[in-house]
Amino acid sequence: MFKFLFSKSFLINLAVALLFAAFAVWGIFKFIDNYTLHGETISVPSLEGLTVAEVEEILTEKELRYSILDSIYIEDAVGGTVLEQNPAIDDLVKKNRTIYITVSKIVPTRVAMPDVVDMSLRLAIGKLKSYGLKVKTQQRPSECVNCVLKQEINGKTVKPDEKINKGSTIVLTIGIGTSNEKILAPYLIGLTKEAAENEIMGSSLNTGFMDYEGCKCVTKEDTLNAKVYRQNPVRNENIAVNIGSAVDLYFTCDSNRIQISIPDSISTDTL
Repeated sequence: MFKFLFSKSFLINLAVALLFAAFAVWGIFKFIDNYTLHGETISVPSLEGLTVAEVEEILTEKELRYSILDSIYIEDAVGGTVLEQNPAIDDLVKKNRTIYITVSKIVPTRVAMPDVVDMSLRLAIGKLKSYGLKVKTQQRPSECVNCVLKQEINGKTVKPDEKINKGSTIVLTIGIGTSNEKILAPYLIGLTKEAAENEIMGSSLNTGFMDYEGCKCVTKEDTLNAKVYRQNPVRNENIAVNIGSAVDLYFTCDSNRIQISIPDSISTDTL
């Protein structure tokens, strides 16, 4: 047996086997080096502020890839540009590594406006923020203390479920209680809803209950054109109300129900 181990044929076969094993090990490590690009790294370039087309051009040149991870709307950001990247700037990565980017949306997301009128200020703010909306407040006298009287965008009333841009600023008018200061209610008979509300607001009062039950209005346009035939409180020099009080309005499309009787204290020039 020992003679065989030291035979020429055995030594030749052993040498061939060892050589083959050495080449196999070398080949495996060479494959791993090539596969992992051992010792070859690329510095990640700065992509923030670039367009997607610019990102593609730069990363292709560096033999890197990209994937849009998310797109969000930011009011002050240029639409379609990179906001964030991962890996970060100057990180060392292998060739063909994917760089994940977050891009700014060109068009903001639209959301349905929630109805927060009559809510407490705390609840209204919480609800609006949950929709991704911003909040500003203004105050006016009202019998409803610390509750929302109106919800507006840029001075215009925004209705519940109306589509608005996410991130919009909603201005809430908040009641702060009635004032001890007294004021006469404005004369509203014969006015449309819009005109009556403007008069009420101009008098530091608030619109209260609005009744259309006896309106006899057929179409939506009829309702918009309906006029006040009764109000409470009435315009009377002997009846003054606290600033912030509510004025109830009753509307009709039947002109025969509108009996205009101008109080002595109102000049015809104001009608």
